[in-house]
Formats: sequence, C-alpha cells, structure tokens
Amino acid sequence: MRQIHLFSLFIIIPLSNILAQNNTNNNSIFWEISGNGLKSPSYLYGTIHIQDKRVFSMDTIVMKKFNLCQAYAMELLIDKIDPVKMREMIMLPGNKVITNFISKTDSVLLFDSYKANYGGNFALLNRMKPFFISSQLMQNEMPKDMPDALDMYFLKLAKKANKTTLGIEELSDQLGAIEKISIDEQVKMLMDAVKDTSKQENNFEDLLDAYLNSNLDEMLKLSNDTTLPENFNKAFLIDRNKKMAKNIAKYCTEQITFNAIGAAHLGGKEGVVELLRKKGYTVKPILVKFNN
Repeated sequence: MRQIHLFSLFIIIPLSNILAQNNTNNNSIFWEISGNGLKSPSYLYGTIHIQDKRVFSMDTIVMKKFNLCQAYAMELLIDKIDPVKMREMIMLPGNKVITNFISKTDSVLLFDSYKANYGGNFALLNRMKPFFISSQLMQNEMPKDMPDALDMYFLKLAKKANKTTLGIEELSDQLGAIEKISIDEQVKMLMDAVKDTSKQENNFEDLLDAYLNSNLDEMLKLSNDTTLPENFNKAFLIDRNKKMAKNIAKYCTEQITFNAIGAAHLGGKEGVVELLRKKGYTVKPILVKFNN
C-alpha cells in the first residue's frame, strides 16, 4: 500500500484516486486569483506539512505576494481547535486499545518501532486509532530541519505582521473522513507502514521531488491509492475541495488573502484551482522555483 501522509495540517493523510488534468497549467503550486469582482488579486499556495528545509527555499516572489496580503488563511487555524474534541476524535472508543486488534507478534513490532522513534511510554498511543499512530510514526521519520512545518511558518509570520488569520475548514472536515475507514483497514495501513519503512522513505522522496518541481500531475500519480474506501476518498478530498473553494472565494472577496492549503488539493478536474475557475475567477499559475 502506498501511504504518503504529507498534505494536511494535523493529520497526514493518503491522497485519493483523482484524475489530474494533463496540461502545463497544473505544474505550479502558486496561483493568482483575480476577476469576478475582486478589486485586487489574492493568492493560493500549495503547502506540504513537513519541516524539511528544502520546501522553505522557494523564490522570493512567494514572500513578496504574502507581504501584500491583508489576511492569511490556512486549512485549520490552530487557535480555533478544541483540544478536548480533537482528543475524542482520535482516540479509540470506550476502553479499547490498539493491541485488541493486532497479534502479539505485530504488537512487538509496533512497540519496538515506537520505542525506536520516541523512546517513551506507549500507553497514550495504544489508545489512539491506528490511523493516527501511523501518522505519528511517519512524521517522526521525516527531516526536522526547521522549527515549524511550512503552513505553521506562514501562520507565525502572519501573526507577527498583524494580518487577519482565518481557517478554511473545520477539524471535523478532516477527521470526519477518517471515520470512513474501518479499524481493520486502519490496522492494515499501520502495520504495512511499520513492516516496510524503506518503501515509505522512497515514496516520500519521490513525492517531495515532485513538489519541489511544482508537478501536481506527478504528485497525484505518486499518491494514487485505490486501496482505500471510495467514500473516504470522496469525503477527504473531493468534498473538502468544494468547501475550500467556497471559503477561499469568500475570503478573497472580503480582503486580499494568501490562502495556504495542502498541495494535493490544488490540481485535477475536481481540485480547488478548477473549482475556483468554475466560480468565475481567473486563476493563473505563478512560476516558483526552489533553491536546493
């Protein structure tokens, strides 16, 4: 199973089987939004929720446009997240623990993997839904050159500059999609990742290379995972894209906004770029290169 968890803010989720448009206009992670009554352009930037220094070395054009904006909108605004609600949504129901769902042999493999990554007590993760355990383990394997992930870096800059900060969606939009995956399916995803870490690392590098080359088509191709339930794919990507496009359009109407969403949400016939165009906006790519 391909399991590249890169594009969301708090939970790092595999992408669904969405067909990308095969044209050069898809090859950008940065877009200008204009027309349809907007007095000034706003911007849409595809982020990747990692701390790898390579994704921070973008052209100066990105920060120039960021500084022009009055507001910064990101997928989930951390200030608005209820930690109690989040904890309820990521924990297994009742008094269940992950070891209720896996064999003793797999338990040993999982404990050893967690100990190697965190060196701490497994008690808390043992209560978490397996999907979130795999996300935690994968995040820990990624480079942490920078103090914050890219979207959080932009948030801190926005607050320092006294920009308005906005959330494009709610926690339930992301976490609700997880409920579409059965616990058994989540367990399989988790143990696949634990047993084949080298494959995960190779997939990560391939996807990161596609991101640094602003190749949305290749990112979608690499992230294509048809093993997940179709209702999850629809809820996590297609339905969320519609809400993102709606709120981004609203924010851009109210003020000049720098919108940052996971790069996987940009491309394709049902991606945010195309949905904004269908709403009547002119959405043009801005060339971005990375200095690596």
